[in-house]
Amino acid sequence: METPVDTSTGFEGQNEATVLIEDFSYKPASITVKVGTTVTWVQKDGVRHTVTSNDGIFDSGLLSKDFSWNYPFNETGNFDYYGMPHPYMKGTVEVVK
Repeated sequence: METPVDTSTGFEGQNEATVLIEDFSYKPASITVKVGTTVTWVQKDGVRHTVTSNDGIFDSGLLSKDFSWNYPFNETGNFDYYGMPHPYMKGTVEVVK
């Protein structure tokens, strides 16, 4: 079952968010979450992908279809990431207070 992602700014009670990896893209490609939120990426493509931050803070390693990986965002900021071996796959997590 796919979990919708709330990208609105109404963060009350939010502590998790989900991003799908499918069709060689992150869906949604950009999300905004509050500090302390754990984001889970769920891999739905038939080929393996990663979730790799541009600055080296996090890297999921290669994820096979139907595998997931999560990362807790405990600081504010913009966290850009890409997928390997397909670096044109790009996403952003904006973390706010």
